[in-house]
Amino acid sequence: DKFYVECAAAGKTTQLAYVGDELVGAIACRLELTPEKDAARQYIMIVGVYAPWRDRAIGTRLLKHALNEGSKDPFIKQAYLHVQTNNDDAIAFYTRFGFKRNGVALNYYKRLDPPDAAILELDL
Repeated sequence: DKFYVECAAAGKTTQLAYVGDELVGAIACRLELTPEKDAARQYIMIVGVYAPWRDRAIGTRLLKHALNEGSKDPFIKQAYLHVQTNNDDAIAFYTRFGFKRNGVALNYYKRLDPPDAAILELDL
């Protein structure tokens, strides 16, 4: 599956979070060339923390790690992601890291209502 191939290729920006032997969270990113091909953007494909382990800074640590790894590479100029437009908690979470809204992708989600995604970006 393409998603898992991209996760494996992402190197240090794809991380799993364990508490003991239990997998409790993950982040997966991929690099995309800019249209000019003179820089790259770090696309955050997924950030997730298993519900019983939320509000313990696991997601924060995963995101900080990925952004830190991305910012070490001078070729990577920006991080971005999509989030469902009605997911106020997630939008607030990313905003705390400095992400800014830069448009909406209409009908981005095929099986969710609403199907639209806010595009959030952060210059690295």
